[in-house]
Amino acid sequence: MSGAGVAAVAARVRELLESLGEEIVEDADAFAVRVAELATEWGADADPRDLAGRFLARRVKEARFELKERVLELESLYDLGLALAGTLDIDRLADEILFRSISLTNSRAGALYLLEAGRTILSRSFGGELLPPSEAPRLSLDADGEINNAAAVCPTAGVRLGNCTKCLLVPIQADGRRLGILAVADKETRERGVADYTPSDARLLKLFASQAATALETARLHREAVEKERLERELELAAAIQQEILPREIPAFVGSGVAALNRPTRQVGGDYFDFFSPGNDGFAFVVADVSGKGVPAALLVSTLASALHLQIDVAVSPADLVMRVHRHLLRFSRQRKFATLFLGRYHPDGRLEYVSAGHNPALLLRVSGAVDELPATGRPIGMFEDSTWEAGSTLLSRGDRLCVYTDGISEAQSAGEEEYGVGRIREALVRWSTEPVSAAARSMLDHVERFARGVPQYDDQTVLLLEHGA
Repeated sequence: MSGAGVAAVAARVRELLESLGEEIVEDADAFAVRVAELATEWGADADPRDLAGRFLARRVKEARFELKERVLELESLYDLGLALAGTLDIDRLADEILFRSISLTNSRAGALYLLEAGRTILSRSFGGELLPPSEAPRLSLDADGEINNAAAVCPTAGVRLGNCTKCLLVPIQADGRRLGILAVADKETRERGVADYTPSDARLLKLFASQAATALETARLHREAVEKERLERELELAAAIQQEILPREIPAFVGSGVAALNRPTRQVGGDYFDFFSPGNDGFAFVVADVSGKGVPAALLVSTLASALHLQIDVAVSPADLVMRVHRHLLRFSRQRKFATLFLGRYHPDGRLEYVSAGHNPALLLRVSGAVDELPATGRPIGMFEDSTWEAGSTLLSRGDRLCVYTDGISEAQSAGEEEYGVGRIREALVRWSTEPVSAAARSMLDHVERFARGVPQYDDQTVLLLEHGA
């Protein structure tokens, strides 16, 4: 059949097919080549109607093959999705995603990079490192991914990859957030050569990446739930430890009125207060705030309380007692945490000896209405080996009221991010000065709660009031 004859037959075949609603996407020359191939198979003088039927039969066969291929892909993706959904450990899941993506695309190598806040938090590779994990966030990859069948000489998504000649990269995304990047390299042929990646490969890997994103989000939520449950148990344990250490009742001391209240936060800090009766001359008391939160802080409170009870009867002065406790913490607290504390020794005649180890300034409300501050007399304990402390002293007149508090009160924040501050503690101390110390302590804590209403507080609140001559 001559060239002109082929063109004429092709035009007639095209006309017949289009009359049946078949869309022909090839141009006239390309379509004529296909018609010539059909004519060669059926004979040079094939009728255009027969050729049109042959064309339709071939198109149906191709469609059936493509449909079968898509069904197999969907079955494969479904099986892969089930396998990923059953894995909640992120490390194992990362391995599963990587090796199944390599198998799915018949690739020789691959890499997975999980990203968070612009950095790589986990990476896996097989068949050689395509890219250092720290470089993965630099990949300028769009939502459709990128095929680079010249990766050996051209950058991929703006970055030069190593150990590959051809590659395919797709993002792992969930709700518009990029969770990671999945890369496969060097698609293997039956002859053990390297084939080009196709848009079909990209579409398949992108579908798989979508399933991987769902599995990763599920694993992340599971991990967060487990971690939350662990923290809840830790906080409950810490709260139990802390409440066991605090005195259940405030001892009654002749010649004075004493009250102390503690309001723990959900985070469970390390506030501690206690009373001691060394000898027959008055009593001692302590308010402390250890560093940290949770169980570590509660355990440090336990260590501090034990040291105070062990050393109180052998110490010759408040400063000596603080030094002994300091050495005990340095020796037995491996976490090297520290604590601030106010330790006072009260005598019935109104004498008060005290040591303030880096603690908030205690406030002394005089019956005259003046408010004195008792500043720190040294560093926090458990911090520096060479720390020393001086003892302070003052004389309380009848009706004078001492207030010792922790920074959970002074640093409590309002909805406007304003701190309660020492000024408000002074005002509260004066405002409720006519109430018994127990009622005044309660009123002060309630005032702090109203000030910070609706705002989570992350530090315990403790207040101790002592009134001379009550």
